[in-house]
Amino acid sequence: MFRFREYTVCRDEEPDAEPVAHVMQCAVCGVTGPEAGELGEATRWALRHVREQPEHFTYRRLVRLPYRVVPGSWR
Repeated sequence: MFRFREYTVCRDEEPDAEPVAHVMQCAVCGVTGPEAGELGEATRWALRHVREQPEHFTYRRLVRLPYRVVPGSWR
């Protein structure tokens, strides 16, 4: 006998969830800054990098957001 179960994907806000992390990456050279818990910390790296590399104006923000799959009821 088989039964199907519904699942929901949602943000993991449990106390033991992995922390949210932000990283800025230079889109010109591919170098990434350090992982930071706050976006402001990550963007400060980008400002330092553009001072060292004056023609590197394009960046991407990489974000790690923890998610989990929550089982629902059986059908």
